[in-house]
Amino acid sequence: MRARVAWWTYAAVAGALALVVVGNWVLALTLRAPVLYGEGAVAHAAILARDNLEYTATAHYGDVPIFTAANYPPLYFYLAGIGDDPFVSGRVVSIAATLFVAGAIAFRARAAGALVAGSIALAWLASIPVMQWGLALKPDPLALALTVGATVILARARPLPIVAGVLLGLAVMAKPTAVLPAVALLAYLARHDLRAAVRLAMGGVIGLIAAAFVTQTPSGSFWIHIIDWNALPWRLELLVPLAIIAGLVLAAPFGTVVATRAWHGPVGAYLLGALGVLVLGGREGATVNYFLDLSAALALAAAGIAPRFSDRLRYPVASIAQLALGVILLNPFPTTPSLLAPTGKWADPSYVAYVRDFVPGIVLAEDSGLLVATGREPIVDDLFLWSRNYATGKSFLEGQRLLDAVRAGRFDVVLTEVELERIDAGPGYERQRWHPDLVTAVLSRYQMLTRTYGLCKPFVRCQQLYVYTRR
Repeated sequence: MRARVAWWTYAAVAGALALVVVGNWVLALTLRAPVLYGEGAVAHAAILARDNLEYTATAHYGDVPIFTAANYPPLYFYLAGIGDDPFVSGRVVSIAATLFVAGAIAFRARAAGALVAGSIALAWLASIPVMQWGLALKPDPLALALTVGATVILARARPLPIVAGVLLGLAVMAKPTAVLPAVALLAYLARHDLRAAVRLAMGGVIGLIAAAFVTQTPSGSFWIHIIDWNALPWRLELLVPLAIIAGLVLAAPFGTVVATRAWHGPVGAYLLGALGVLVLGGREGATVNYFLDLSAALALAAAGIAPRFSDRLRYPVASIAQLALGVILLNPFPTTPSLLAPTGKWADPSYVAYVRDFVPGIVLAEDSGLLVATGREPIVDDLFLWSRNYATGKSFLEGQRLLDAVRAGRFDVVLTEVELERIDAGPGYERQRWHPDLVTAVLSRYQMLTRTYGLCKPFVRCQQLYVYTRR
């Protein structure tokens, strides 16, 4: 009886939190504005993809861009660019993909009953990586859904390796990190059923070719954007805090899977590949999206053995505590306090109206999504990626082009989220977005005109915009 009460309590807590999460997703959908850093670059690429221009420097609105990131394969760009506004169509794709994964988790746990299956699926929706990234205008949710779909198909009593391979090929054409789960699943099949592994590989090739056919065939520019510009430094000191956070917010399913040794079969192979994706999180710019796959793989593994603990008290109690800890530490909602990871906080949507009404002319914006949302072409759509590539010292023509443009005063306004005069005292992620040479160039030609305050509450990221104009 106590276990049943605990499961009903777990379902109520997870359901209420999942309702809050989905409600905030719908609200963000209606705002037609960026909520996460980097969404502007994806929205820009989605608009360019309508004319197959995402991997070129050709302008869409009239001004020739200096740096267009487009650092993902094209599949998500084309889907996000279908509607009039990528902040709507792209979010619809991401939300639908995330809800599909939740449904797959519930389906896999169905043998434990509707209460247990629903609780595990709702808790996954309310977990921190999904809370932050389930609606993101990024390819991560789409790649996740395709990979989960392939895994579930392979875990059936009668697997369909060709279909699973097609899904994995499409996942790779959404986000390159999907290669790791795909390779893990292929290795698992090769060990147990070589013919099935061959069919999986054939399906993968079909998926890759199909995606290339409906988008665009890889070219030299394709590889520069996706491979060369993404080859950012990996450091152990960046991985360790990310792994600790993953352990904190995924403790319940992780502990259950380890204690029961539920790491066999295709789901176990996916779990291994997901751990590989987490290891890649030591790369500059990585955040909680690097354990999205791990959260889904652990939820699928726990769902598969749910009948074994459906009458026990420990799992629901531990999961309730984990949900509470996640909300306290890392919830992304801008009006709700959280103790860690300010980069995970969603942006203040009121800044779109401010930029539209009070920031004229050609703008160099730290968050290019503010420009795309107001119908303007970003001359540089991802300052973080520009700065990190410039810092490598590699041959990078776009590096000097931007510095020359700033020194010549080409921009009417430079719009930042940090006071550049005091950036050395700012958070690390700001220093990654603004290379010292760029800061020096801006301050030599521009001066701060004003600052605009957004949300500024205890334990809430204090959001501000700094407006710099020519001296």
